[in-house]
Amino acid sequence: MKKLQTAGFVVIFVVTLCFLASHIFDSTASSLVLSARPAGTQTGAFEQVADISLGKVEVHNFQRMGFTKGFIKFSPDSRYLAIGSENGELMLLNLKGQVIWRKNMGTGKLAALEFSPDSRYLYIGEASQQGYLLCINSADGREIWRQASVSELGVNIQDKTYPGIIAIRSDANGMVYAVGQRYIRYADGRNEYRGRIYKYNEDGVRQAIFPADHNLDAWVSWVGVDAGGSRVAFGTANWDEGSTNRYTDSMYCVDGALQQLLWSVNIPPAPPYQNTTMRSSPELTPSGRYVAGVASDGRGFLFDGQGHELWLRTISQPQKVGGVHINAVGNYVHVTEDYAVFTTGNTYNRANWQLPTPVEHPGSNSVFVFDLSGKLVSRYKLGGMVEQISGTGQAMAIAIGRNVRTKDIGVHGLYILSLPDARLLDYVNTIGPCVGAAISPDGRYAAGVEAPLQLDDGRVVGTYRLLLLKKN
Repeated sequence: MKKLQTAGFVVIFVVTLCFLASHIFDSTASSLVLSARPAGTQTGAFEQVADISLGKVEVHNFQRMGFTKGFIKFSPDSRYLAIGSENGELMLLNLKGQVIWRKNMGTGKLAALEFSPDSRYLYIGEASQQGYLLCINSADGREIWRQASVSELGVNIQDKTYPGIIAIRSDANGMVYAVGQRYIRYADGRNEYRGRIYKYNEDGVRQAIFPADHNLDAWVSWVGVDAGGSRVAFGTANWDEGSTNRYTDSMYCVDGALQQLLWSVNIPPAPPYQNTTMRSSPELTPSGRYVAGVASDGRGFLFDGQGHELWLRTISQPQKVGGVHINAVGNYVHVTEDYAVFTTGNTYNRANWQLPTPVEHPGSNSVFVFDLSGKLVSRYKLGGMVEQISGTGQAMAIAIGRNVRTKDIGVHGLYILSLPDARLLDYVNTIGPCVGAAISPDGRYAAGVEAPLQLDDGRVVGTYRLLLLKKN
């Protein structure tokens, strides 16, 4: 009898999720063809140019929330590829796969990577005792300047709570915007957040800091800047229930001088969540007319530059079945002047992400493309976690990593989709999870980073390496 009850529960669970999927994607999406997982061979649209080892790294398994990182970025002139590794090594390649220079960054842990608009400089963010933002000459790897964040964010060497520059943007005027963060988890369960947004010119002279005289008491890990540097937006992610923090709104927008708060908005949480959290958004369109973001609870939204909500769409709705809430986390955004792209990740148990769920959420591991009126244009279903995205106006490179529910390593790889129709152009399967993705501004090159993974039986699959592709 107990087995029959369990089977009945699973059937009800699946039917309920199917109903949820039809509710989320209504008649607008019914005519769309949802893509199946590819078989694992290249289509031939791209060819492999280089396969470069990034050294040895600590190997993680399916149970680890954080995972190996790979920082890769093409230069704005589409001539070079910068790579930052978990080992603290920085490299610059030409697009034949030849190493122009390589250097070790020292004891700091690489946390962010960005080019200047004219491709002359590389900006590096690191987590370290000083929490440096560094400027590197992209021609020869020579350090030009460095600025620390420790005086604002503090440091505790004993507890290893270091400051870090975790997100960097630059505008068309050569100004550099960087997010500094330090997170402290106390033994009694309390969380403390310290954050600042910095603005520097190309010479490393600080132009402004926000807030001017105190730290942000919110988890801030992302910043969006329009091309002209007139608006700077950031979201928050606070996990404390009943928080009395000062910065409790979901999203903030300040002027490019970091002097004036233009607007902020509090997006009500989606039950059963107590807070609306944003980790890898918002992003602004180059003109600054639109701001797009995605909440961890699975909602994507678009605001205008003045802070007015234009629309909000649920791409992954939390569902309670048998007393358990499941959902697929909303993670990344890519927005242009014509459409907005949102991505979702793995299915997880709301109570504890490591606890199993009987089935995958229908909205998980997917790319959703909306036009700016809020109409769903296309969707592409992927088999694993969207670890990183990189987009142009016409295409997107997507790193697909672990599926912590199915544990199917066959889904790992670098996928390249056309936009806005989300059509698969090409893919390269990796044995280990693909954890980094980049596409050149001209769309002719793509790159991915593979990381090793320990399976449940103890075997290790994959290596830490870079793959460089060229369009045929």
